[in-house]
Amino acid sequence: MKIALYSKSPTNDGKAFIAEVIHFLTDKGVTTHEVTGTPTDRQKLSTFRPDFLFSIGGDGTFIDAANLVGDSGIPILGINTGRIGFLTNVNRNNFQEAFGFLQNSDYQIEKRSLLQISSDNGELLPATFALNDISIHPHGESINAVKVLANGEKLNTYWGDGLIVATPTGSTAYSLSCGGPILVPSANVMVLTPIASHSLTVRPIVLPTDNELKIKVESRSHRFILSVDSHRLTINDEVTLTVSRAPYTIQTIRLPNADFYSVIREKLLWGLDKRNFLDHE
Repeated sequence: MKIALYSKSPTNDGKAFIAEVIHFLTDKGVTTHEVTGTPTDRQKLSTFRPDFLFSIGGDGTFIDAANLVGDSGIPILGINTGRIGFLTNVNRNNFQEAFGFLQNSDYQIEKRSLLQISSDNGELLPATFALNDISIHPHGESINAVKVLANGEKLNTYWGDGLIVATPTGSTAYSLSCGGPILVPSANVMVLTPIASHSLTVRPIVLPTDNELKIKVESRSHRFILSVDSHRLTINDEVTLTVSRAPYTIQTIRLPNADFYSVIREKLLWGLDKRNFLDHE
């Protein structure tokens, strides 16, 4: 078995944990290779051809790992050393048990859809694919008017502090904090969530992923900030953006007893409601 390990800017404690993981895997006869996310490492990853990639960190690290893997089809296992970690269900205490599941092929592959984005005039974009979300923010204090067409039909003009287009994976990230719904990872949909809308009647809307979105921003400053996952760039508002489902998926590893519903109960602390204990009486 060959396993690649990815992390970014780990603390001294994080480095010690990575060394612990490598030592454990080596003792199990696994060939390991550390990657850092550079273009050179992308080529090394292609040459190494691992069976799995371990993303060690938080959800941000996992998203960068997904960008590193791209359309290679390499399954990713997230090991959480951060805080909430919706995408990283394994932790320091149970990663050895998790490896045992991998050895015994006791796991499932869960495919996560991505969004792709392009511009009509060759404008430089911060990135071209997003596992979580694509969002639009004001440049300075200017208010944005975000005009959206879905499959050529006018959807809405969003007045406020911006707009989020999120995948099911990203529905538990920025979109959730702005009032968007939680979507199960396998749903073939995306959600548009307004940011601080100036109209109380404007609410998030869920669209099928076969919808192609055309997005045009109007701003007093003639600039806006475009965020593609963790990558941000100031863009000229003359550009028209096209957002659609990407032609490939990211394969993530789902271990036994780590279904999506149990994950959100744990991460969102739903289980702390004392009334839930009555379910078992």
